[in-house]
Amino acid sequence: MRIPLCRCQQRSQPQPQSHNTTLAAPAERQKGQILVIFAGALIILLFFIGLALDAGSLYVTYGNLKRAVDSAAVAAANEFKRDAQTAAMVTAANEVLGMMNVDYTNLELLLCDGDNDHVRDTGLPPVFEARCPDTAAGEGARKLVWVKAEQQAPLYFLSLLGFNNLMISTNTISEAAPLDVVIVLDTSESMAFETTGFNPYAPFDPSGCNATNTCEPMAKAKAAAISLIDTLADGYDQVAVVTFDSTDHVIFSLDGNLGAAKTAINAIGVHDDPPVIFNIWASWYSHAGSYNPMNSEDLDGDGLDADNPAILGYTCPFASQPDDLEDRWWSTDEGSPDPHGWGGVPCDQDGVYDSMDWNGDSIWTIDDHNAALTWAGGDTNYKFTGLSTCSGCGLRQGSNQLKGGGRFGSVWVMVFLSDGAVNLSDTHDGNDQIPAGLTNGFCGGALGSGYWTTYCRDNTMTPRYCFDTNASTCPPGSTHVTTTPQYSVLDYALDMVDETALTKSTNTNEPRGNEIAIYSIGLNVDGGVAEQFLRYVAAVGDDGDRVTDPCASTAANTSCGQYYYAPGGARLYAIFEDIASRIYTRISQ
Repeated sequence: MRIPLCRCQQRSQPQPQSHNTTLAAPAERQKGQILVIFAGALIILLFFIGLALDAGSLYVTYGNLKRAVDSAAVAAANEFKRDAQTAAMVTAANEVLGMMNVDYTNLELLLCDGDNDHVRDTGLPPVFEARCPDTAAGEGARKLVWVKAEQQAPLYFLSLLGFNNLMISTNTISEAAPLDVVIVLDTSESMAFETTGFNPYAPFDPSGCNATNTCEPMAKAKAAAISLIDTLADGYDQVAVVTFDSTDHVIFSLDGNLGAAKTAINAIGVHDDPPVIFNIWASWYSHAGSYNPMNSEDLDGDGLDADNPAILGYTCPFASQPDDLEDRWWSTDEGSPDPHGWGGVPCDQDGVYDSMDWNGDSIWTIDDHNAALTWAGGDTNYKFTGLSTCSGCGLRQGSNQLKGGGRFGSVWVMVFLSDGAVNLSDTHDGNDQIPAGLTNGFCGGALGSGYWTTYCRDNTMTPRYCFDTNASTCPPGSTHVTTTPQYSVLDYALDMVDETALTKSTNTNEPRGNEIAIYSIGLNVDGGVAEQFLRYVAAVGDDGDRVTDPCASTAANTSCGQYYYAPGGARLYAIFEDIASRIYTRISQ
């Protein structure tokens, strides 16, 4: 018999499900939620992509702006010259920004001392003010320039939200390097070769044209040097002026008073060379090497008028008859020895000036001595020499000005102008580094020998001799010597170039100079050893390396590298102007 289940059991049994739409509702709702989440995520993703696009645009725009402002700041600093005016700097900066398609409407340009009162301005941007020296407290002025510019950066995605552009700005502090400049000028008598009345084969008195500042090309060289000083910044840059002829002269020591330097240049005159070559006795002059070109009164090369017969090889017959041998030539007809095959020998009376015919009467009398004494200003030990191009003297003194007064962090520059070949060196009297025995410097020799026969000129750049105490310090390729007949005034000048600016050498023992940029000018040189020397000056002065010579394959009488050829004084102004333009500027931040 079938027993029916209780109602509770019946209610616990699962009920059959019917297949209708209400059973699929949960799955449908899940799919809808995914679509909503995806749509929201896509919007967010697109938003960030748009932000990334706009951020990239801002980055590119800012980079362009920064480069433009850096360039504008350098251009502005390049205008930082004497009596610097912000208007000129703003113009230079605007030109650069315009070329780089940057809006310069809101350009801001500031100087540490914009009102030129030699006191740091107030109200400067904090970052800039912190860089500007406190000149009132004694800190040295610096040529700093603050440049700020703005640029509208386009927005692409954000423009959908109403943001079309964003103004961005940047600033740069640039610094024009402070300059320590030494101008070294040749003032030998040949620096009047363009003057009316000048004759290289006759005596010339430059006192007249010196008084009227009409010695040419000296006057043009002075004007060009002053124009270079006019490009410097008063209160920031320093200048020194050195001249050289038979020795060196400090016309103006390295200092920031540019006006005083220009006044000193205006006072420079052409050196009045003694008329040795033109008044020397004809017999002496006709035999090369028959007198000492360093001092015509000194025949034995010891620096004194009194001569040693043991060195000369003969004794002049002056003791009993001092007025004999009126033309100062002891001929073989008069019983003279003839050690050089000249047909006689020069004779010089001790204690009087008698190497020249001052009054032109072809005989020597006491009048000639008196005329020489007057010319020498009463100096009874005057050294009569017609030589006056001691290039090594000028280089040494110019270098000393920078080494003694040049500032740390400034750019050291030397401008060196010469119109002739080297024919003198320093002597012991002017430089204790020259051995005491070398009374004539490195124009050594005796009658008929050494550099006396070529009037102290070394006419070839090679071979180069080295006179260092230790051979290990000699320049590569040079020949070490311990005596002076080989070591010439040109070798000495080359050593002074190296001591000034040589910073690189394959010989690790060779002494180094300083980082001095040297610009050399050859005025009316003939393309021979004079120009070769000046090109060496420029090669070392270019990068401190004598090997890397920009003029190595350049024809003579042609400007190259840091060497300038000037056929005459008319060219000097443009040369000095070009040198001024090549003094560099650097970004400091």
